[in-house]
Amino acid sequence: MNKPKTDLKSEYNVPNLERGLLVIELLATKKNGLTLAEITETLALTKTSAFRVVSTLIFKNYLQKNETTKKITLSRKMLTLGISAMTEQSIVEMSIDVMRALRDELKESVMLGILLGDKGTILEQVSSSYPVKLFVEQGTQFSLHSSVGGKSILANMPQEDCNDILKKITLTKFTKNTITSKKEFKKTLLDVRQKGYAIDNGEDIQGIHCIGAPIYNESGYPVAALWITAPHGRLPHEEFDSKGKIIAQYALDISTKLGYISQ
Repeated sequence: MNKPKTDLKSEYNVPNLERGLLVIELLATKKNGLTLAEITETLALTKTSAFRVVSTLIFKNYLQKNETTKKITLSRKMLTLGISAMTEQSIVEMSIDVMRALRDELKESVMLGILLGDKGTILEQVSSSYPVKLFVEQGTQFSLHSSVGGKSILANMPQEDCNDILKKITLTKFTKNTITSKKEFKKTLLDVRQKGYAIDNGEDIQGIHCIGAPIYNESGYPVAALWITAPHGRLPHEEFDSKGKIIAQYALDISTKLGYISQ
């Protein structure tokens, strides 16, 4: 005879895991955090149990504690996991109409990409109206230091997250224009953050220029990048600023669709 579902639940339930998930779910609703005592009282846990669960989550970097206020909040690691949970398809669905509109205005190929670990990945593209165009298959990976996708996202991440990624990547030289110094690259990221858009001055492929901008989620975290790519003759240096501002506005349109509210 099969056991009723209630029996199965009690047999396979892991109490400490369940308590840990309850703590995470609670703190997700408390932007300013809670003290250990407040967590204990709210979830009706024993002091010992709450202490062990919270201490473990802090040790594994899922929670962080402000030693001055004693408030416990979700960490950036949790934010990163939340971003990963946002399906690639949902970003594409929110972006495709905007990508087509950008292609119609600037006539160039439009790309949409995200970061996965220490590499970027192309999610979608809309081809240029011109006969000569750059075609990149979906799923193609790109290096972060030589691409506008990588620069756009890295430049607008919290500094700690950006530094963690920079420690893992090698600034491989692809062309004579590729930035290979991390000190110089950090200066470039600062410039990208200030201007609101990034450029690829033939740094990934000789003779190919790109201009891109970040896409933010509702929390203001850069989850993707939008950019155009073209032969240098159709995208000269003197047009970088004017087209960069146009692309940044289209990227903002996608961010708004994802729930982002600009300051």
